[in-house]
Amino acid sequence: MRRDTTLTDLGALLRFEAIAPSFRQRTYAAGQTAFADFNLIAIVAQGRARLMRAETAREVASDCILVLPHGAQGQIVVDAGARVWIIGFARSMQVLITGTGTDGVALDRILSDLTLTPVDPGGMRSAVLPLLPMLDAEIADPARRSHAAVAAILRLLLIATLRMLRPEDAADLPPDTTVLHRFRQLVELGYRDRRALVDYCRDLNLTYDRLHDICQRRLGRAPLALVHQRMLLDATTRLAQTDDTISRIAEHLGFVEPTQFSHFFKRATGVSPRQFRQQARHSDDRRTGAGGLTFSDWP
Repeated sequence: MRRDTTLTDLGALLRFEAIAPSFRQRTYAAGQTAFADFNLIAIVAQGRARLMRAETAREVASDCILVLPHGAQGQIVVDAGARVWIIGFARSMQVLITGTGTDGVALDRILSDLTLTPVDPGGMRSAVLPLLPMLDAEIADPARRSHAAVAAILRLLLIATLRMLRPEDAADLPPDTTVLHRFRQLVELGYRDRRALVDYCRDLNLTYDRLHDICQRRLGRAPLALVHQRMLLDATTRLAQTDDTISRIAEHLGFVEPTQFSHFFKRATGVSPRQFRQQARHSDDRRTGAGGLTFSDWP
């Protein structure tokens, strides 16, 4: 059995597939087409699977979790008789899932590089498998479908994955990745205050040119574009999921005047905040699963 679950608000941001035991081998793609910006989390509870990348294969045994970073291409080959769950989310959800504290850095680390846990039946049964029906129920119930609830469940899943790893399973992050994690944390804390980039550079003890080089080289985006992405994620979520006025949302995001926010939003999305809200509500009423606009976050 294969099930693709989509949500009206989360459908463009989340992938969840339950793969029941079958008599035939099946293959699932990562980092391609509609999932080009997604990561892939494969939870193997029974049987075996393989990750195929660049003509190399890595076996994923029963009671293991595999995490493929955002945008990384590959294929998961699920053997006959295997029970596997495949979960993925777009980069724009990562900051909501991992948070900004000490745990967030560790969870970012899992999502930044290929991660494969050792076999851990106890951890799988006690900490991982109970989360999957919760995630399924949150997705399936039209009265729920909450970004916050889905993010909380996925955060618990990543924490369980982290605890299944041995210290030697995770190497130190490259310096550039550490800078990006720290920058993301600072943006999360300061984007509503409209902090200037010079303030972020001072906190990072970096020149602007150095920060710009890291962001551009690793992510193909300037630092300011990343700050704007976080603001847009907040704005689109509030427009789609709350009844806050445009003025209230503008104030929440640190804009002095609502017109400034409207101009910023339209330049970034091509539609006004009011038009975006109408489209999101219309999509929700029809339950098309198309979701809202998506904005790439950074790892």
